[in-house]
Amino acid sequence: MKTPAETAPNRAAAATGGVPFRVAVVGSGPSGCYTAQALRKGQPDIEVVVLDSLPTPFGLVRYGIAPDHQGAKAVSRQFERVFAQPGVEFVGNVSVGTDVGFDSLAENFHAIVLATGLGADRRLDIDQDPGVRVVGAGDLIRLLNSDPDARLRHRPNGLDSLGSEVVVLGTGNVAVDVVRLLSKSDLDLIASDIDDEALRAVAPVPVRTIHVLGRCPSHLAKWDASMIKELAHVVGVQVRVDGTPLLDEPVAPARTTVDVRFERVPASIRQYDGRIRVTTYRAGDSSLVDHLDADTVVTALGFESSAAHLARFGGLDAPNVFRVGGPATGRLGNLAENRKLAADTAKDILAFLRGREQRHRAGLDGLREHLPASVVGFEAWRRIDDAEIRRARPDRCRTKFTTRDELLAAAAGSDALSSIPLATTGPSAIQEK
Repeated sequence: MKTPAETAPNRAAAATGGVPFRVAVVGSGPSGCYTAQALRKGQPDIEVVVLDSLPTPFGLVRYGIAPDHQGAKAVSRQFERVFAQPGVEFVGNVSVGTDVGFDSLAENFHAIVLATGLGADRRLDIDQDPGVRVVGAGDLIRLLNSDPDARLRHRPNGLDSLGSEVVVLGTGNVAVDVVRLLSKSDLDLIASDIDDEALRAVAPVPVRTIHVLGRCPSHLAKWDASMIKELAHVVGVQVRVDGTPLLDEPVAPARTTVDVRFERVPASIRQYDGRIRVTTYRAGDSSLVDHLDADTVVTALGFESSAAHLARFGGLDAPNVFRVGGPATGRLGNLAENRKLAADTAKDILAFLRGREQRHRAGLDGLREHLPASVVGFEAWRRIDDAEIRRARPDRCRTKFTTRDELLAAAAGSDALSSIPLATTGPSAIQEK
């Protein structure tokens, strides 16, 4: 039997001499999903295949938005409606560049969209002693969001406590997310989907003191005002900005003190008396030096582009290759920004496709021989989703699986913690019927 994409109405095909438009989107985070949605809105019969290296869709929504911000994560329900449409396919647990070559995408699709988001935390390029405890904010958020690929999850010595005093470098929203999660009590995390085991490992109790250092003056801080206001109203958290309390009257006696200092430029991180010493100087006057002693430094300095690893395959600058989100802007952006950029990119793609004669492309059918046995389709994702909700711990909206084996077993409808060939286990939109 034919796939839903093959039986969809083909008005686009009629307009282009019988050739349907087929687009591959690499990455199923907000930018990828918004692009698929906008393409379907602009051309209802276009065929879109969204590939992701993880077995789960939604990227940043699932693993990047803080686990206590469930309102923002609810956008995934909108994206699920996109994948439920005939002619839109989710192809998970498939790595472009490993399982499927970029040249295969170019051969089988009229256009390719790089929506791979942003990759590893940007490195802090200052003088550091070997072995100092420096952790990336993005990776910490991924860990607390149960990302199976979070680097902290795979540390050779396992997870251990960040300590009672932490320095956070950066004044963006990701920095605020880290500070908020490290300072909240368990009661504050009710109805979240935080990874409780990971949180107990890195912060068995709320961190006592968090120093937040920014290079810029206060009026240029990149965080949203609503984010810092939310932090200031967490019960038991006192926020001071350059020595001045943010609230005249604290919500409750301080359990955690957050000390924000602007115009501080980090110069070095040294081992000092069994702890870490962070040396900074005042922006514009390197003679004004400060020292902070702490247990861990968390860097929140932005992210590297995850599309960079595809460059070795060539073809990324071809006219039918488009970038959206992180690969296009070099920054995360919020959901509203991602939606606008995706809509603009979809218009560019459709203008490109309609502006020239197109030859037949096989689309997903042309990739089947390259796909791994454990590919995850949208129906398999729904089984993961249902299983995580059913296994939710008390006071949590879900308890996520934290390994690929667990995710693949749940996708197959199995309790066994092993990689099961999902192409032969239950219905999936990407299987031959």
